[in-house]
Amino acid sequence: MSALAPGRLAAAAMAFLLWGGWALLANWPAGHRDAVTAGLLQGCASAIITLIMAVCVGALFARLPGPLLRIVLPPLLIVSVSFSTLWLAHTANATPALWATIVPPSVLAFVYCLYLTLSLARDAGARSSEP
Repeated sequence: MSALAPGRLAAAAMAFLLWGGWALLANWPAGHRDAVTAGLLQGCASAIITLIMAVCVGALFARLPGPLLRIVLPPLLIVSVSFSTLWLAHTANATPALWATIVPPSVLAFVYCLYLTLSLARDAGARSSEP
């Protein structure tokens, strides 16, 4: 499935609204301008991360050896990179509520990546047990 498939575009739009809105609320006490900037930054980043996350999980899962590494490493690698990118972007932007802005979407991204890898492992197990 392509990163730009309609379902993924809808998920990216929802990520933009959810996490951009979250960043707006988390930074609201610092002032409207900072809050809107943080919201737009987080919303755009979340949309882009959502578009590429599932593709990356699938690619890493297919290339890693052994069931444990295939399940654990993709979420850790992807979320480490996305968390670091968010931290750099929001630090450069001087986002007032930096940790409140980036921790919740990163935790949910990890859970989602783990769910994807477990689904891939289940599907791979089902295919290997077919006659």
